[in-house]
Amino acid sequence: MSDTSADPGAHSSGGPDAAHAGHDDQAPSARKELWIRFLYMIAFWFLGNLAFSVAIFLGALQFVVVLITADKNEELRKFSRNLIQYVWECLAFVIFAREEKPFPLGRFPSVTNPD
Repeated sequence: MSDTSADPGAHSSGGPDAAHAGHDDQAPSARKELWIRFLYMIAFWFLGNLAFSVAIFLGALQFVVVLITADKNEELRKFSRNLIQYVWECLAFVIFAREEKPFPLGRFPSVTNPD
């Protein structure tokens, strides 16, 4: 009896290892970039959650202002809208909906069309 493999194509160029051979040249660089993005994603997830919590606090503060003065504080309203836009930008980066990095690596958003 000979010591040959029962699967004659296992060691040929068309075997399962051949499918991965073409990706080895670019894989380390692409994987490194992906892991770096993962670290950014964690950071922006944290910053987005922090900004969301601050926005909730500002909503409660705006409620108190309206309760006392019967009118909205426009500066607080504008800042809150920008903060919510920032939360959206962080989330969009985390879910791969955008490639631009949010603040502090990018610009802080400025909503110019308040409702």
